[in-house]
Amino acid sequence: MGFHGYWVLGVVPDEVAAGVGAWAERPESATGDLAWWRERLVAGTEWLGRLPGGGAWRGADAVALAAVFDGWRGGGEDELRWSLLGRLEGCAEEERWMVGASKAYPFDALAFALGPEAVQQLPGWGGEFVLDAAGVRAWLPAVEALLGAPAESAERRADAWLSVMGNGGDVAAAELFAGPVRVLRSAMRQGAGAVGMVMEF
Repeated sequence: MGFHGYWVLGVVPDEVAAGVGAWAERPESATGDLAWWRERLVAGTEWLGRLPGGGAWRGADAVALAAVFDGWRGGGEDELRWSLLGRLEGCAEEERWMVGASKAYPFDALAFALGPEAVQQLPGWGGEFVLDAAGVRAWLPAVEALLGAPAESAERRADAWLSVMGNGGDVAAAELFAGPVRVLRSAMRQGAGAVGMVMEF
């Protein structure tokens, strides 16, 4: 069976975002996690691979990195996530975006594709954020710079993560880059806030 991991982004009224307060802040472990990730990249780790006959090969560091990503997801906030998700149900299509993957989290694939330096330049942490209208204006240029024109190699890395760490085939890697930009641009046009949540259904 396994699980389905989801990444959900959407536009919310500015007053809703402002009322949520601090959320999805960088955990204390992040500094060490990022340092370890950089070290493994320098070491030339072979993270992922395909086996003859269509099987998948996961390097030990890929398994450890997946555990790092899992540790970045906030605890004790499920009620807030579901409340915000409920607010997105009535949004127009251009104001919300949800992508799911079998046995993997879509944000993790994007993070693996970007690398540690870029990941820490995204809003919130681990794919989760709440931005009021001022936050959207402040963060949109950085998100556009990081995700707006992805290199083909980055899309390949995202696709490899989804295929090897999950079941693959659920998500077009390019959409992991395009979806967040689209939602934040929609929020910017409306003078509204925006949220991002990582969930498991």
